[in-house]
Amino acid sequence: MCAGDAPSSLVLFPRYRPMLLVMRWPYLVVSVVACGAPVGSGRVTTTTQATPTSRTSTEVRFVAPESTTQVTCPDAAATVDGSLVCADEARAQGLTIVDLGDAWTPRLFATQPDGTAPVFRDTYLALAKDQGPDGEPLAEGQRLAELYGVVPALSIARERIADDERHACHDAIDSSPIALLDRPYAQDHKDVVTAMKFRRLSLEKQLEKERAKRGLPDLEALATVTDAQLATAYAKWKKLAGIHAGILAAQQHLVCEGFLDEKDADGTMTWRTSNAVDLFQRRNFLMPNERLDAETREAMMLDSRELDFRLALRILRERVVDATGLIEDGTASDGPQPILGRMLDPKPMRAARGVEEPLPDGAPDLIGPAVEAAAQDLGWRGPTELRAFFDAHPTGLRVALVLPDLPAYHSAHMDLSAELDRGDVWYDEKPIGRMIRHRPTITLFVNDQGRRRPLVRWPTTIGGWADVTEGGSIVQKWKESDVGPRVWRELYAAPTWLPPKSTPDRELVKNLYNGEWDLKRSIMGPGPHGAYGLVLLVHDNEVTKADGTMSYWDNGIGSHGSAFVTSIVNGTSHGCHRMYNQLAIRLADFLLAHREHIVKGEQKVMYRRTVRHKGTFTAKVDTRGFLYEMTPPVPITVTPGNILSTRKIPPRASAPARPD
Repeated sequence: MCAGDAPSSLVLFPRYRPMLLVMRWPYLVVSVVACGAPVGSGRVTTTTQATPTSRTSTEVRFVAPESTTQVTCPDAAATVDGSLVCADEARAQGLTIVDLGDAWTPRLFATQPDGTAPVFRDTYLALAKDQGPDGEPLAEGQRLAELYGVVPALSIARERIADDERHACHDAIDSSPIALLDRPYAQDHKDVVTAMKFRRLSLEKQLEKERAKRGLPDLEALATVTDAQLATAYAKWKKLAGIHAGILAAQQHLVCEGFLDEKDADGTMTWRTSNAVDLFQRRNFLMPNERLDAETREAMMLDSRELDFRLALRILRERVVDATGLIEDGTASDGPQPILGRMLDPKPMRAARGVEEPLPDGAPDLIGPAVEAAAQDLGWRGPTELRAFFDAHPTGLRVALVLPDLPAYHSAHMDLSAELDRGDVWYDEKPIGRMIRHRPTITLFVNDQGRRRPLVRWPTTIGGWADVTEGGSIVQKWKESDVGPRVWRELYAAPTWLPPKSTPDRELVKNLYNGEWDLKRSIMGPGPHGAYGLVLLVHDNEVTKADGTMSYWDNGIGSHGSAFVTSIVNGTSHGCHRMYNQLAIRLADFLLAHREHIVKGEQKVMYRRTVRHKGTFTAKVDTRGFLYEMTPPVPITVTPGNILSTRKIPPRASAPARPD
């Protein structure tokens, strides 16, 4: 095989009807690829002989048959009968090739036919393995970028599911007290938890005296006493003891993950525990709020192998989405459906708050059934089967799967449009806390034979009050989200942010908490923690000139990913429309798969700025990002929303909206 021509192995997992066969046989075909053959040319000849075995069907699922193959096209894939065909023939037979190798990236960062690729591609592949550009493991705080748009490599799931020492550590913990926690404990509750500790110890001392006086075996026996005062004291102690045990059990799980030192697992709530909770949430695709909220507590009570299985399913989901060109996740209709009985996303990501009712003609969840079909064909029914799969296939591979049919409206160039509903809007003269019941949303539509069918509906953000520099002073001004018709023409992969002059220097530096300060380089990008995340779609105004040609200009507004995950649920922006990074990438991939475009490539810039706050630093950005141009642009509309304030226009002297 020529280096880079094809993966080391191609696997077909055909789906048979249960009434025809009790046992389903996967075919593992090791191929020999003829070097230099043009893509899509040639034929494949394969002979396959299954290895005899007396083991049960569950055990033989991943046994590789003997195979002799000569392949004359580098994009070969296996067919349902075990032979190999070139990719164009596989597509003609209704097979979908899903890449399960560690060199996979979303279409957004893929190498182009002319060999060019975003400069961020290598960084993406390294981050997917929790590594730096030099191949060295990243520090804890720099790893775990899944929430920020970087799909982990399958090798991460493979290593985790096989980590028996870690699983044994989790198994030794009694997780049941975690269910007794009555609030989302965090560092904010440090003093409350400390007060509860002293109250618990005081009550315990009193109850111990009563236990000894009555000759009872333990404090639990006091639950049966009839003394009302003693029963009240016991009930209070019991509740406090349960909360203490719950915090302690949660901390012990964090110790098993290596996120918390064992000495800090003492039942108190310090910044160390909150930081460790944040890392646990990032590892398990939960909202990173540093709090032991309900979803985090529920995850901590699951078997660690189950959590690793869900990680593998999330990885598979993004590979299937990329391979099929799907975007329909159910958010425009009845919501995302479980995959193998599991909801893989936290609740805030599954609905646009305030508008959960299905939209007319909204597309159902197509991603969930496709991923479940892929998991079933791969034999991924649970953690045990997943580990068996990884043991049988320790290196990267591609699989040819029979997946559900795509909707008829899918094509290489689709008539798409989008609407950004600004939701509830309050134009107050000064910043005032408001309860926003109808949050901003972004809805993507397709013209399906004359019907405007909603495909997805996701939460987003709009502008609000923000600090700006004006005349050497820092003041708060309203950042407006422009209303009206716009177009998505420029799509940037791994975009960078060039801080405008109005951005205060103090917002561009960070405290290292060792007596030193440093520049916030990550927020400028490119990278998952950049201000734009990993995708930027510029909102262009489209103007027809006198000669009939089009010109475009923008007011610094865009739809983009964001590292500020929690702000998409409850916050505002500096005018832009933020999206969860993984959804922004799905949208970008969908546009690249279903919309004609021109690859413009890396856009060079020479941005330099001297930042003076807690020292002197030089901000330096050399690229604007890797640009794709939609041809023609995708029309979008930003609606005024529900303006609930008496004032119906933005506050006086509002600042021009700039990206954030």
